[in-house]
Amino acid sequence: MSWSGRSPRRPRLRPKQRAAFAPAAITNFFEINYNSSPHPTGATGGGYILSKGTMSSAAFSPADGVEVVTSVNGDRSYNARTTRRAVELLLAGSGVTGGRVRLDQRVETPIGSGFGASAASSTSAVYAVAAAAGIRAPKRTLALYAHRAEILEQTGLGTVSVVFDSVGAGAITVPGVPGDAKFVTVPVPKGTRIVTAFVAPYDKKDALSSRAVSEKINRLGREALNGFLADPTLENLAGQGEKFSAGLGLESTEVKKLVALAKSAGAKYASQNMIGYSVHSIVGSDESRKVARAMASLGRGVRVDVFEVGSKRAGVLSPSRR
Repeated sequence: MSWSGRSPRRPRLRPKQRAAFAPAAITNFFEINYNSSPHPTGATGGGYILSKGTMSSAAFSPADGVEVVTSVNGDRSYNARTTRRAVELLLAGSGVTGGRVRLDQRVETPIGSGFGASAASSTSAVYAVAAAAGIRAPKRTLALYAHRAEILEQTGLGTVSVVFDSVGAGAITVPGVPGDAKFVTVPVPKGTRIVTAFVAPYDKKDALSSRAVSEKINRLGREALNGFLADPTLENLAGQGEKFSAGLGLESTEVKKLVALAKSAGAKYASQNMIGYSVHSIVGSDESRKVARAMASLGRGVRVDVFEVGSKRAGVLSPSRR
């Protein structure tokens, strides 16, 4: 008892904070895969892990009940439904019945147009929250919550199974959850750049809910994967993406113009992000500025970025690297 006769104050616990990073990724062809349930368990397909992604900073403090508060690029009103679902699944699956999570995310790529932003955001979120909440589990176990959230929210099918612990470019040849899916990589020449142009967000539900579109995706995706496996090189990966995009026929007028602009400026390969109102082109470092300027010439509403092929794995960051 204190000398004043009052009970001593309980110490005020500071929230535990940790940060994590996960790279974004562009898909250039894919096939939806199902198991015995009516829900897709993943996808096969090709693409590129990017040098940028999402940085998630999480603070966890004890509380009655569970509350998850998110902020994306400083916007607390942004509906980060996939990230929030992933964190809720993580806490429930780990037996955490009480806690307040404050999650601040910095997304370095366009959102909602085939850059894998939801995969990068949900994966980095579960890594950061688990570290802050003292949840110990292998990366593949934590990533499974992000994978499930993507499928439930219909924002992705197999990207988490790649970005949770992979680098480079290549294709998922065996579908599955993180740790089970097989990702075959290809050599990437030094100086390779991915120049992208983003026009507008795209709701994947519009395409994936259509049976006719889904059937075409699977037919073309299977052909593209078989073609890639016959010659697993970066050039063939990009070429198969072009064939898939042209055959699928979801390219808008702006997307077609961006592809033409990229190629006229020296890009050997350029095609639509799957799925989005965006384009990616594969170029050497010497041509990247010229291609970027050409794509930006479409208008002020176009966002152009230049990425390297990713070489940084997803994971929790040490305090000195936050």
